[in-house]
Amino acid sequence: MQTMTLDKFKDALARAAAIKGEPGMIAQKKLILDGYMIVDAEGMAIDPETIDIHLMPAKPELEMEEDAAKPQEPDMNNEEIKKSVRAAVAAEIAVKGAEPRVASAEPWKTAKVYGKLKHFASNDRAWRFGTWCLAAMGHKKSAEYCAANGMGLRTKAHLEGVNSQGGFLVPDEFENELVTLREQYGVFRRNAKVYPMSSDTLRIAKRTTGLTAYFVGEANAITESTQVFDSNTLVAKKLAAITTVSNELLEDAVINIADDIAGEIAYAFAQKEDDCGFNGDGTSTYGGIVGLANALTDATYQISDGAATTCAGVAIAEITKAMGKLPAWAYQRNNVKIYCHKSVFHNVFERLAFSSGSGTPTGASAAEIARGIGSASFFGIPVEFAQVLPTQAAADAAGGGATFAYIGDLAQGCYFGDRRSTSIAFSDSALNAFEQDERVARGTERFDIVCANVGSSSAAGAVIKLTL
Repeated sequence: MQTMTLDKFKDALARAAAIKGEPGMIAQKKLILDGYMIVDAEGMAIDPETIDIHLMPAKPELEMEEDAAKPQEPDMNNEEIKKSVRAAVAAEIAVKGAEPRVASAEPWKTAKVYGKLKHFASNDRAWRFGTWCLAAMGHKKSAEYCAANGMGLRTKAHLEGVNSQGGFLVPDEFENELVTLREQYGVFRRNAKVYPMSSDTLRIAKRTTGLTAYFVGEANAITESTQVFDSNTLVAKKLAAITTVSNELLEDAVINIADDIAGEIAYAFAQKEDDCGFNGDGTSTYGGIVGLANALTDATYQISDGAATTCAGVAIAEITKAMGKLPAWAYQRNNVKIYCHKSVFHNVFERLAFSSGSGTPTGASAAEIARGIGSASFFGIPVEFAQVLPTQAAADAAGGGATFAYIGDLAQGCYFGDRRSTSIAFSDSALNAFEQDERVARGTERFDIVCANVGSSSAAGAVIKLTL
């Protein structure tokens, strides 16, 4: 929609009123408002309902006679009025440049949406994030909107003001959305103990030995005992993900831009966080993070019946043995869960639930088998699917000693350090984006994971590993 200044609007109405009276003014007003947005001198939109325009009283007879002596302009029909208005606006634009277009109060209501949103709960949230992304790409109007609505561009450091070098920190309102998506897609961040990191390193004290109480006689000295503490250090590692967006999408669908970028980056981060937390071996592939698979190596917290070499051979005794070995304090927060791949759940835990270990459905009715298990659980313990864990086929192929599940409380056993909010940068030259008419979006985050309270050679910890 084109814009017209308030002064031009008034002039056009006065002109129509002078030619055709009040009916002409009303017709002119309707025609203009059908095709133009009225703005003030600052370019801000004005509600037409607040504009109060009245016809001037009739002129005295003498003035009317003087006017009659002047050359009179011919009557104009509606089409001529339209042409007159367009000519006036075109002349003004030629002299002053186009008037700034002002977004409506709720622009997402008129924005195009292609298909159903997958990641954002509402169009307005997606529109705001998409507008912020356009601002980060250098779109002037989007940057002005963000600055006026508390979504200004913040760089990671004083020297990283260039988007292609450092990127922009995602505003808090959108960072919460991205964290929610990461928790939705991932398992480890959602269940581990998260520590915000105000610097690159964070030391966390852990009590290894508590106080001891002694009986004491009257007037006798109390035997002293001392708490012993150990410390674990979180060191932030940088993780990055890249996705591409077509320029056609940039032009047409700001809401879909946000949905695609947020979903792709959040999913990639969640997948890698899970991979590091469960499978990390301390190499550069995992940013130096040692996950549960390699932190739980001692027989104290590794359960296997020694007989089964495939998931189909796992007996219920192996599961109960692990539950019995998990210390009582691990259950205090009612946060104990079983973590496994979805295929392992169906081939081990669901199989055992339906068959009671006999190989035939003696433990379940036909109706129960038809309905299936409503919520994934075993012995009343919730089951979380972690798709980075070994599949049933992978565990079977590895044979004896292969991990197929974990049981325990990640919040008591593992620390997740969150250094800073997500940073996003855009480029039109990376990954052949220029040749393919695309934009590349790069997201970065910094985090660390330490599996700190998972037991020792003398006592089991908060998590137990189940192996074939």
